[in-house]
Amino acid sequence: MRRGITGLLAILLATVMVAAACGGDDEPTTAQPAPAPAPAADDGEAEAPAPAADDGAAEAPADAPSEPPPPPPPGAEDITAALVFDIGGRGDGSFNDSAAAGLDRAADELGVNTTESSPNPDGSNRAEMLQLSADGADLVIGVGFLFGESITDVAANNPDTYFGIIDSAPDGTDNLAGLVFAEHEGSFLVGAAAALKSTTGTVGFIGGVDIDLIRRFHAGFEAGAKTVNPDIRILDSYITEPPDFDGWFQPAEAKIIAQSMYEAGADVIYHAAGGSGAGLFEAAKEFSEGSGSKVWAIGVDSDQYNTSSEEVRPYILTSMLKRVDVAVYRTIEAVANGDFGSGTQVFNLAVDGVGYATSGGFVDDIIPELERYKEAIVGGSIVVPETTDRGGGEDVTAALVFDIGGRGDQSFNDSAAAGLDRAADFLGINPGEASPNPDGSNRAELLQLSADGADLVIGVGFLFGESITSVAENNPDTYFGIIDSFPAELPNLAGLTFAEHEGSFLVGAAAALKSNTGTVGFIGGVDIPIIRKFHAGFEAGVYAVDPNIEIIAAYVTEPPDFDGWSQPAEGKIIGQSMYEAGADVIYHAAGGTGAGLFEAAKEFSEAGDSKVWAIGVDSDQYWTSAEAVRPYILSSMLKRVDVAVYNTIEAVVNGTFSGGLTVFDLSVNGVGYSISGGFINDIIPQLEEFKQAIIRGDIVVPEETG
Repeated sequence: MRRGITGLLAILLATVMVAAACGGDDEPTTAQPAPAPAPAADDGEAEAPAPAADDGAAEAPADAPSEPPPPPPPGAEDITAALVFDIGGRGDGSFNDSAAAGLDRAADELGVNTTESSPNPDGSNRAEMLQLSADGADLVIGVGFLFGESITDVAANNPDTYFGIIDSAPDGTDNLAGLVFAEHEGSFLVGAAAALKSTTGTVGFIGGVDIDLIRRFHAGFEAGAKTVNPDIRILDSYITEPPDFDGWFQPAEAKIIAQSMYEAGADVIYHAAGGSGAGLFEAAKEFSEGSGSKVWAIGVDSDQYNTSSEEVRPYILTSMLKRVDVAVYRTIEAVANGDFGSGTQVFNLAVDGVGYATSGGFVDDIIPELERYKEAIVGGSIVVPETTDRGGGEDVTAALVFDIGGRGDQSFNDSAAAGLDRAADFLGINPGEASPNPDGSNRAELLQLSADGADLVIGVGFLFGESITSVAENNPDTYFGIIDSFPAELPNLAGLTFAEHEGSFLVGAAAALKSNTGTVGFIGGVDIPIIRKFHAGFEAGVYAVDPNIEIIAAYVTEPPDFDGWSQPAEGKIIGQSMYEAGADVIYHAAGGTGAGLFEAAKEFSEAGDSKVWAIGVDSDQYWTSAEAVRPYILSSMLKRVDVAVYNTIEAVVNGTFSGGLTVFDLSVNGVGYSISGGFINDIIPQLEEFKQAIIRGDIVVPEETG
């Protein structure tokens, strides 16, 4: 049934049919504004900007009159309207709050009596809540399409009560109204805003749950962004898929997704994820403050600039206003006036059922352009799509062959895995992976096995250089990439290398700035030239802060013994000895061995009176490590293997792969440092000064130790 309604909605929007919202059958109608008084221009129109408190916030609906409202309908005080919220209830800062604003406005302006309730955390008592509300109300509105499973039955069993449901158009009776929105039209406008404001050419979308409804937000956003810039890159991710609907209230997960998108180059991200959006706002704030480059978030449903904490407001560019408050208010008003209409009613741009917020003034400079797009949509010259395909990589298979330790090493391999996972999420590719045996003797065999079924094979580590050239030569129709090496000039082979010394300089500076003892340490996994680059950069960063600081260094193994990447027990012993020798900050470039360093930092700190620190490597090891050791991980040197993997896969998807050497340095965020835990927040300005000096060339970081 919903697919049929969607098709009808597309026809309605394309022809912009504005009909009365009081039909008594199941034919969709488009909600029409009350004839008087005239609505305030609060949806971003350049010709008549709305006052700050009237720009689409839940507290001030878009159709609020510019003069005192007319007296309430006679007998309105005898009417009771009830809302049954979706999971999260009033206070979610998004969808439910927008509905609550319509209820509150009806109480204030119409004088109706109001009640409200929320389902239990799993939503299993939605039907019960509808029935309980119906026992004492003239109108009951279920806030969300998930009520569609039960509202038809409840409405049929209560013919003397009116019912409404947000975001659904179920088959029902004369006492049931489906209140739906043109979310794709409003999303088009914020997509256009994102592209107009982006300086990186990359934006992102986070959906709460991967369902048709949220795909409409996604489709509109994508259409708006690409109308402004056809070449814009759009990252997208959904938190959960049915039957798991927890994606509406997982802010921690949304924060992780947003962080990865910002790190991948996005500078504007739009969410349609309910309460999970709070995590996006936190990520925008932290990334902006940590990187020195401001990024933006876009809210949804209500004006989230006004419903969010003051700390994150400077990073909320705008919000897509889905005027649930308008739909709720007008439905209550219709009952009060005695002209309730059943059937499906559509709230689109033509009736200000959707729009965009202007709070904060961050889109003031682009309002004229956004208004031109709005007029084109309302006039029918732009028809906004309601569906979107996944990232376009469905026919591409990309395979990783990990180095020893494989996925789960909490370091180098896991960083590569994150890039593969992101490509699967954002681009829709088919991923594959393999790990060598403990001595790595079957690397060539795994490369060939992967090549037999993949379009792209990436060897994770320079040790694949011994075999990847011959495998690439024998498989000219397959693309290959290798991390940390460039063994041969072949058109189907890309060498993906990093400026590890530049990132290590920054964590070296952090170590020196945080040290109280004047002694710091470095642990390398294996004594080879690439690890010496980490060592050299760390040393240079330390000495740039304090030329007199003492640096203790040790390597776990030397070639041909490469077990130094996976000896946490040995890493713990070395870390303990360095802390006992006076070091209070130790940086490791030792793969899985680093877990032992973290344990040593925890145990030494807890056993004594002085806290000591560890610095991780490759991925943000604050998040990949056990919670017990996180308070002792000062930062991590981010070697963005995930960026290299993702970008290489994306090039294959886009048909732009090219062989040759690519270096991921500070200027392209190929390396960097993490700020998780907030332990270096006080020194970020100094680290950013060093970062910019390196990018400008004022500081040239050595690649070899002195």
